[in-house]
Amino acid sequence: MTWLMNGERPQSVTAVTQQIKPQIYSRVDDEATIILKYPQAQAIVQASWNWPFDRKDMEVYGQMGYVITLKRDEIRVRRAQDKPEEQLAAKPVPAPYDSELSYFRAVILDGAKEDGLSSLDTNVTVTEILDAARRSAQEGKTVLLPQR
Repeated sequence: MTWLMNGERPQSVTAVTQQIKPQIYSRVDDEATIILKYPQAQAIVQASWNWPFDRKDMEVYGQMGYVITLKRDEIRVRRAQDKPEEQLAAKPVPAPYDSELSYFRAVILDGAKEDGLSSLDTNVTVTEILDAARRSAQEGKTVLLPQR
């Protein structure tokens, strides 16, 4: 969400965690729901070690339609002016951004600009969000993030 919001920090973070399988994950919570509140948007992040298979999907809803990822390379799109939903192939990620190692090499050796999902600024904000989520779950209340 930080990347989708062009690096904007949320105003607040609310999180609930739960331990559903203590016999397997005895020292950690295995479920988390995190709500990020922005002035004009809201994000709900659901994370789990408890699901029967891995998921890396996302749903984005806007005023004019929605996009839902199905797989790494497929999306469902519906725009307000369109009647039916469309299933489309996602555009491939260009090199060197298509591989973590290729990207790392390009930044270190070739002077490629760090940006997007892998930028330091994005990851600092994500770390602040995750820290606020941890505190919110422990304290049972919403955590306000200072705005810069």
